[in-house]
Amino acid sequence: MDMSGVKGLLFDKDGTLLDLHGTWGAVLNDLIWYSAGDGEQRVAEDLAKIGGFNLETQKFTADSQLAQGDWGSIFEAWQERLGPEQGRRMVTFLEEMRTGQRSRASVALGVIRPTMQTLAEAGYVLGIATNDSEAAARRDMEDLNITEFCTVIYGHDSHGSKPGPEMMQAFSAQTGLTPAQVSMVGDTMTDLNFARNAQAHSCIGVIEESYVDPRFRAGVDIRIEHVREIPALLGL
Repeated sequence: MDMSGVKGLLFDKDGTLLDLHGTWGAVLNDLIWYSAGDGEQRVAEDLAKIGGFNLETQKFTADSQLAQGDWGSIFEAWQERLGPEQGRRMVTFLEEMRTGQRSRASVALGVIRPTMQTLAEAGYVLGIATNDSEAAARRDMEDLNITEFCTVIYGHDSHGSKPGPEMMQAFSAQTGLTPAQVSMVGDTMTDLNFARNAQAHSCIGVIEESYVDPRFRAGVDIRIEHVREIPALLGL
């Protein structure tokens, strides 16, 4: 594919720059068991099935809606399964995450900084477009030591959720680039659908074999195993 017209790149976060399993696996395991309660094996198994999470391996499944970033609808479904009392436990856990009483690790998906530095120094405009919160995304980028290379860092609570096009619209307004000059880099159907809805130049797919959706593999314009391959795609 001709990438000569690309001037900017929007990166998804989890599963693209961060190790999805390493960053979220232990947290989700704790959330599920805390919400279900001690000894509530069946409830925990139901929550894991709804979200697309393997309790034994603490990894996301291939059809995981949590991996797609569809957290809101999953939490609603969990609330229905849990009922009022257990549902309050889930809300408490999430609030403790939000306020920093509980923490998670930002586990990089390999070495990230050299790639982002190469792209930025070559003049590409870089941004983050995640369905996580903007504050969490900013903390993660600081942990990865790449904030300086990110012109924008967008979350669902600041510029709309993917696959809607709002993040691309905001990126274009802020940078002056048209969507046709921007490539989306992601790992799920949410990212691919975002790229198409936003009329992006292309979608570069980071293929993680453990949970990749076959539709995503077939639908992306370019398939890579790691973002370190992107500079070469762009002729750098």
